[in-house]
Amino acid sequence: MSDFVDLKGIDPEDAAARLTMAGLEVAAINQLCPEALERVVSAQIIALESHPKADKLSLCTVSDGREQLTIVCGASNMQSGDFVALAPVGTRLPNGLTIKKSKIRGIVSTGMLCSAAELGLEEESAGIMILPTGSPLGEPVVDLLKLQDTVLELEITPNRGDCLSVIGVAREMAAIYKRPFVMPEIKLTVSAKSASDLAAIGISDSDLCPRYVGRVVEDIVLEESPLWLKARLQAAGVRSISNVVDVTNYVMLETGQPLHAFDLDLLGGRRIEVRRAGSDSSFVTLDGIERQIDPETLMICDGQGPVAIAGIMGGLNSEINPQTRNVLIESAFFQPASIRRSARILNLGTEASYRFERGVDSQATARAADRAAELLQILAQGQVAAGSLDIHPEPRVMPEIFLRPSQANKLLGLELNFVEVKDILERLQIEIVNEQDDGFTIIPPAFRFDLEREVDLIEEIARLYGYDQVPVTAAAVSDPEVIDLPEVASLRQLRETIMAYGYNEAVNYSFIDPEAVAGLQFARESRFYDFVHLRNPISSEMAVMRTSLIPGLLTNLKDNLRVNVKDVRLFEVGRNFYSLTGQKLPSEELFLSGVACGRRYRDHFSVPEGEVDFFDLKGLLEELAANLHIEINFVADHYYKCLTPGRAAAIMLNNQVVGCVGQLRYEVAETYGFDQDILIFEIALAPLLTASMATSITYQGLARYPAVYRDLAFLVEASLPAAELLDYIRGQHKLLTGAEVFDVFQGEALPVGKKSLAFRLTFQDMNKTLTDKKVNAIITKLIKGIEETFHGEVR
Repeated sequence: MSDFVDLKGIDPEDAAARLTMAGLEVAAINQLCPEALERVVSAQIIALESHPKADKLSLCTVSDGREQLTIVCGASNMQSGDFVALAPVGTRLPNGLTIKKSKIRGIVSTGMLCSAAELGLEEESAGIMILPTGSPLGEPVVDLLKLQDTVLELEITPNRGDCLSVIGVAREMAAIYKRPFVMPEIKLTVSAKSASDLAAIGISDSDLCPRYVGRVVEDIVLEESPLWLKARLQAAGVRSISNVVDVTNYVMLETGQPLHAFDLDLLGGRRIEVRRAGSDSSFVTLDGIERQIDPETLMICDGQGPVAIAGIMGGLNSEINPQTRNVLIESAFFQPASIRRSARILNLGTEASYRFERGVDSQATARAADRAAELLQILAQGQVAAGSLDIHPEPRVMPEIFLRPSQANKLLGLELNFVEVKDILERLQIEIVNEQDDGFTIIPPAFRFDLEREVDLIEEIARLYGYDQVPVTAAAVSDPEVIDLPEVASLRQLRETIMAYGYNEAVNYSFIDPEAVAGLQFARESRFYDFVHLRNPISSEMAVMRTSLIPGLLTNLKDNLRVNVKDVRLFEVGRNFYSLTGQKLPSEELFLSGVACGRRYRDHFSVPEGEVDFFDLKGLLEELAANLHIEINFVADHYYKCLTPGRAAAIMLNNQVVGCVGQLRYEVAETYGFDQDILIFEIALAPLLTASMATSITYQGLARYPAVYRDLAFLVEASLPAAELLDYIRGQHKLLTGAEVFDVFQGEALPVGKKSLAFRLTFQDMNKTLTDKKVNAIITKLIKGIEETFHGEVR
C-alpha cells in the first residue's frame, strides 16, 4: 500500500480504528511473517558433498558472514555457491519445530536450511529456498525479501466494491489521513510488433460488455513466481500457480480489476468475440467441470466457440499450460447485473465474479492490463507488443449530482463551511465541475458505484469528517394521540389472547420448500399448489412463496423437540401467497396458524395430568371469536386431509369455511419424526376481521329476576355432533338464554352406536320471575322436538 500513499508514522492499530470508523471494518490485524522468522538469515553454501553414511543426505558448509556451520540437509535442489535461508540452533519455526544441535548419521548438524513451506511462506515446496544471488549474508530473510509487513483483514460492505483492492483501501487511507494518493507510473518496453497484428477483439453485446481491453505478451517463460509474490498472494488467501497466473491474481488484488490470461496460440483465429451464449449449451471450465450454460449468459469466444464464462471463470480449452509462450491478457468491464445473474444460475462464485457483481472501475481497465504486462515483462521475461486492443463502444457516463452544504449540515447537525466540504470532496477524488453560492455540482469517480444522490455524498462527508465528531443531540419528541386502525387493534388483541393461553409467537420466512406442502397431503387441485416461484431462490428449500403457515410451524416444532422441549405451543400471524392466472402479482392473504403438543399443564400437584387435544384448540378458537364478537362453528367435514378423522373439523363463519383444526395424522407426523400427538389449526383472518367490524355491540342491564337452571341428558347417535344439537336447543325459545354441554358419555352401559350428551340449560325472563310451570312447558316442547328431529331419547 505504501506504493500509493505515504504510510510513515501511521500505526496499524490506529489505521484499523480509523478505517473502521470510516465504514471499512477491520476484522483482524496480522503480520505477514511470524516474528520467529527474524532469526532466519541469509547464508551461502561454501562447500557441498555427499553424506558418507546416507545416499539421500548432503553435507553443506555454509557461511552467514560471521561463522561457518556444518548442516546436514535432505534436499537436492541446491549447489555450491547458492544463497539460502539458514535457521540457526534455537530458532522456532512457524510449524512449531525448534532447531536443535543434533547428530545425524554420525555427523553433527548445527542448524537447518529451510524451504519456503517450512517458513510458512507457501503451502508446498519442492526443495530448500534459494535466495537471490549476491544477497547480503546474515540478513534476516524477512527483511531481505521485504516480507516484514502488516496485513489488515477488512470486511467490505456490498456497496463498496471499490475497496476490494489495495488501491481502493489506499485511496481511503489517503483521504482519512489527508495525504496525497499517488498512482505509480507503469514502465513498459514494447517490441516492434503491434498488438493489433497479433490478435483481434470484437464485442457483439455491448450492453453487457461496454469495454474490453486486450494486451499481448509474447515469448514468456513459465516458471514459479518469486517468493515475495507468493507470500503476498498467500497472505490474501490465493494459492500460487505460476508466474503468469499469479500476475493476473496479484493485479486483481492490487487494482480490483479481475484479469484473465489466455494462451494466445490456443485461441481459434487468434480472435476474441464477446457475445451471449445462444446455442452453446455446455462448457468445460478451468476446474474441469462441464457446465450447462443459459442462452443469456455472456461468454468470451474465439473463432471456434466459447473459451471463458465472462467475468466468472475461464475455460479448460485456453488455459495457461507448460507449453504456453504467448498470452493475451483480458481486462474488461462487464455489467454487474449480468454477472450476478449468471453466477447464480451456474451456482459458481469466484474472486472475479465477486468483484464484477459489485462493479469495477471502467476507466481503469486499460491500466490494469498494462500493469499485468509490466509484471510479465519483469517476472516472465515477456515481450510486450506495442499498443493495446481497447474496444470501448459505449463509454460509461457518470451522473452529475448537486450537493448543498446547507442540506449536509441540516442532516448531520454540523456547521461545515464551503471550504471544509470542498476539502472532503477533493480528498475523495470527487470532481467538482461547478461551484455555486448554494452548493457544488460534482461528478463521482468511475470506481464509486454507490454515489448516485445528494444523500450519498452527505454520507461521505460524515464518514470523512468522522461519525464520532457528529454531535449527539436529543431528538425532538412530540406526543400526539395515536389511534390504531380497527384491524391493528383486533390483531393485537388476538395475539394477546393466544399468548395468554401459553402460546409463543413464531416469525418464519415467507419462502418454503414445495415438497413440504406435498408432505401435508393437500389435494393437488387445491390452491395450496398455486405457488409463486422465486427466480433466484437461496436454496431448493426456499424456492416458493408459502401457501400455508403450517409447514414453517411444524419445522419450528421439530427443532424444539430435537432439543428435548416436549411441551410446545406456537402460533404465527402472516401472509400466504397464491399465484393468479393471468395476473402479474399474487394474492396475499392474512392467516393465523398454530401448533401444539405435549402436556396441557406443567407438572404440579394442584392440576390434573393430561395431554393437549382437539378440544383445547377448539376452545382457544372459540375464545378468539368471542373476543372479536363473532360466532364460529365447527363441522366434521371439509378439513385438511393431513388431519385425523374424528379429531378434526372445519371452521365455519356464516356458512363459509375459513379454516380447520385437528390432530395431525400419524403417518404425516412420522414424516417429520414426531412420535406424539400433534395438533394444528389454520384460519383466514380477513373474513373474521371483516365480520368483527360489521358487528354492532349492544348492552343490557343486569337481570332483576333470578335465572332457572335445568340439566337434560339425551341418548343420541354416536355420529351426531354435539354442536348440531346445541344449535337446535339454543334456538327453541327466547327465554332459553343459555345452553352448554357438560358431559359426554359412551360405554358398554349404552346401546351400540349411541352416546349420551348432557346439557345445562339456563332460563331467564328480564321482566318477571319464571315459574316451574312455564319452564317445564318449554322443556317438554324441547324434548319432543329432539325426539322427532334427532331421534333422541331423554335419559
